[in-house]
Amino acid sequence: MTTVYYSQARNRALQTLAAPRAGAWIVAIEPTEEELDQLAEQYNLDRDNLTDAVDLYEAPRIEIEDQAVYIFTRYCHPQGSDIATEPLLIIHTPNYLFTIVRKDTPILQRLIRDEMEFVTTQKTKTLLQILSEINLSYSRQLNKAGKRILQLRAHMRQSQISNKEFVGIIELEEDLNEFLSALQPQALLFGALTSGKYLRLYEEDHDIIEDIERSTSELIEQARGRASTLVNMRQAYDAIATNNLNNTFKRLTSIAIFLTIPTIIGGLWGMNVAVPLEHTRFAFWYVLALITGICLIIIWAFHRKKWF
Repeated sequence: MTTVYYSQARNRALQTLAAPRAGAWIVAIEPTEEELDQLAEQYNLDRDNLTDAVDLYEAPRIEIEDQAVYIFTRYCHPQGSDIATEPLLIIHTPNYLFTIVRKDTPILQRLIRDEMEFVTTQKTKTLLQILSEINLSYSRQLNKAGKRILQLRAHMRQSQISNKEFVGIIELEEDLNEFLSALQPQALLFGALTSGKYLRLYEEDHDIIEDIERSTSELIEQARGRASTLVNMRQAYDAIATNNLNNTFKRLTSIAIFLTIPTIIGGLWGMNVAVPLEHTRFAFWYVLALITGICLIIIWAFHRKKWF
């Protein structure tokens, strides 16, 4: 679905137009092949780049062709209990600003609902607003990831972490690595924009881009820090699980040794041959006392050496 939005300094209310006009913001959401063909033909856009815009695995980059600047980005998009990133293409031309997204997601909703102050005729500033929204999508999920990590650490301290939560640690680590794979090239992309090679920037625009670039660097550090914490947690969980398993085997081995003593002694006194105390009235209690004494001595020795 393709929608044309327009606003100007004299009338900042966002309007939906039936036909494009200079300064319009054209948004294509889940475009079909026919819509991509129409966009390429009507606005003289590169068809291959439009195809890349709906490629799930497209990496962030920037290209320029026939006065059109193609800015490929990725934003954070939660999918139910999973977190992933989605591609988003921004095209800056002399007359229009285009945004093409592969899926209908809330990434542009604050702009489309006119909840933010912007003017479509100021194409560069609108582009920078979109880039700010992309960074905000990562920031929100990183904050949620931080809270989840604190919960998992609390459960780990109390030895209450389940296998499901352990799998959640691995999945969260994969999500953070995906964030890094998107944010790192995106940081280079934002750095390229500050050069002024691709877009005509005013002093205020430079300040905004620098803020976005700084924000991206902070997001990268946050993602790295949280990913590192998850790796440490996973390794600590592995160490704890291994230690618990070793302790379990030690206890079982100790129990087996304790049970072996009465078995050996009982076997000796149960043989069908002459044995000491066989005619003694309290022979059973003597043997039982001997078994108990030996077991207590072994338990004391094991406890002293901390073998169980």
